[in-house]
Parts: sequence; structure tokens; C-alpha cells
Amino acid sequence: MSDTTSHWAIDGELTFAAADGERLDAHGDDLALETEDGVLHAARLTFTVTPDVYARIDREARFHLDAGARGPGSSHFEPGSDVQIEARLHPALLPAISALGTDIVDVGPRFSKLEVGSPLLETESWFALHVTVEVMRDAEGGGLREGYSTVHAGSGDYMVLPMLAIAAGALEERGFEWEETSDEEVIRAEITGENGEWACFIVARRAESRCTVYSQVSWGTPESQRNEMAELITRINFGLPLGNFEMDFSDGEVRFKTSLNVSGDHLSVGLFDGLFEPNVATMDHYLPSLEAVRDGRMTPPAAVEMVER
Repeated sequence: MSDTTSHWAIDGELTFAAADGERLDAHGDDLALETEDGVLHAARLTFTVTPDVYARIDREARFHLDAGARGPGSSHFEPGSDVQIEARLHPALLPAISALGTDIVDVGPRFSKLEVGSPLLETESWFALHVTVEVMRDAEGGGLREGYSTVHAGSGDYMVLPMLAIAAGALEERGFEWEETSDEEVIRAEITGENGEWACFIVARRAESRCTVYSQVSWGTPESQRNEMAELITRINFGLPLGNFEMDFSDGEVRFKTSLNVSGDHLSVGLFDGLFEPNVATMDHYLPSLEAVRDGRMTPPAAVEMVER
């Protein structure tokens, strides 16, 4: 099986027509055709609009930019410069692309010359995937962009947000700031509960279709207390309905883990809430016990009784 993506630099003006007849002017940047074994299975269009035109797109939800389809960062997206939109063509219109030619060399120039009235230039024929503005340009001509993605950017039969986008959005809704890590499939947030503070790591392994939430204390268990800590977390884990505490004996790291396999499905906000809420609540509840055993102030049975009575 051979997958190929070919590009055509449009570098010209495009005029889209909305369902109500209104027109939207844009600058065409790139047309990309994705084929599998020579058969066209997707078409993507990248174009740029002015802030005023984007305001109309935003207000009227053109290119399927409904409020519920927008990912994290959309609520604060107020562009002061040109906006770039990458969109995917509705699959039902792929034959219209194929009718323009057999490869990008034929299709590109003909697409660039399309006029208003073509179904390929209707706003609702395209599903916006990424909406960005350039915030920095380096000396080599590269650019850093920021903005937001949409549910239409998901892969597979389900057009859904990537797992980390769901997680990031849920953190933002709760007022937690998050940051990227050196691992592109992991984000980190600092959590403050009633009994203390700790780091929360959200791990979204796409290849394994698994999302895991870790609440990790900021300290390591002293070597002299690691056997007692192991006994404590064993006693706690025995009665837990979801998740488990674990300790790395090599350095005394303690964390609480909840995990979900989403193979054959997708991670929804509700599923993520079911991982995140019990995780932070359990860590907050048992944190005093963990600290008491760490410091040698209580035996494991007494530390459990302290919080469970």
C-alpha cells in the first residue's frame, strides 16, 4: 500500500460563496491531494484571510466552525493579523477534484482558476482543521504559529479531537494551567488540593490508544521509609475502586495512576473526567497519610486509619 501527498502552491486569490450567497475573499496558499495506491482519498486546502473576513467566518460559523467544533485556545483567539485556515474537502466532493485532472500538476492550475458557483468554492464544502496566526518569524524564513484545531482534525472514521486536546481543554475549564513537556504525548499541570500540591501528568499514547493520568508528589520517599511506604500504598490500594498508588523503589517516587484504553472508541470529555476527577480526589484524600509515613510520624495502619475514619 502506497500513500502519497502532493502539493500545489496556489498563491492567488480565491472567492468562496456561502449558502446565503454572501462572498468571502481569501488568498489561496496550498492545495494538497492525498492518494492511496493511486486513488484520491482526501483533499486539503490552506488559505489566508484578513482579520475582518475571519471575524465574519467566526460569527457566521463558516467552514463548519461551530462553537462545539473548536478546540482549546479558540475562546481566546482574537487575531490582529492575517489568519491561515487549513481545511479538508467533504468526501462527497472528491469526484469533483478528480474531474479536474489525474494528478496535482493538472488539478492545481485548474483549481486556481475556479470561479464562484463551483461547489469546490462553497464555504460548507470545506471543514476547517486548523486556524492559526503567525506570531514569530525566524531568520531562515520559518514561522511559529499559534491558534486552535477543531474536531474535524481527528483521524479515522471519528472526527474527534486528539486525546491531549480533550485533556488540555478539561484542565482549562477547571482553571488549571498546563504546559508541554519534552514528550509530545505528555502535558503537565500543577494541582492544588485541600491537603497540598502536586504535579499531574497526562499521557496520551496514540499508538496504544491509551490515556493515563498520574498525580505525582513533589518529594521522594527516604530510603529508610520505603518499606513502610510500600506497605501503606498496598493497604490503600486494596480498597480503591479505581486506580492505584505506586512507588519506584529506586528513588522513592510516589504517584497515583488512573488509565483508560480507548481502542475502538475515542476519548470524550466525559471519559476524561472519569479519569481525572477520581485521580486528583484520591491523591488529595490520601496525601496526609503519605506524608505522615514519609516523615516516620505514623505507622502505615495508623496513617490509613487517620484518613478513612
